[in-house]
Amino acid sequence: MAGSVKDSIDIRASALEIFEVATDLDSYPDWNEDIKRVEIKQRDDENRAVEVWMEVDVKLKLVGYTIEYDYSAAPGFFSWSLVEGDVKELEGSYRFDEFDDVTEVTYEMRVDPGFPIPGFLRRQAERRVARGALENLKQRVEGMRS
Repeated sequence: MAGSVKDSIDIRASALEIFEVATDLDSYPDWNEDIKRVEIKQRDDENRAVEVWMEVDVKLKLVGYTIEYDYSAAPGFFSWSLVEGDVKELEGSYRFDEFDDVTEVTYEMRVDPGFPIPGFLRRQAERRVARGALENLKQRVEGMRS
């Protein structure tokens, strides 16, 4: 059964600055401890990763999957969806809503691991992934601005 999570955080940077960090997928293992390896399989004309294989530590086990990115609403929004891998379903997105000196970043994810996980463990893992994706992104972006 697929579960979903949505969370947001404020980051003191422009939407474009955050978008550039969030789409630098090669660097994810440097700042997101759950992402162990990344391999860019295909890039678009703007050198953005459009097909990416990742190995992710979901604490129950390591999973690998290939996802495809959609930048058609960039830089205010981008999304991804599963091509193939160790999970049954995976889709997600980042949205960047810029205000005066801060950008609200919203992260959404829907995943079906394809194997049974008790509901409380699944919800705990989903919240952990979302908070990590947001808090680690904030630390990376604001640390680069210092």
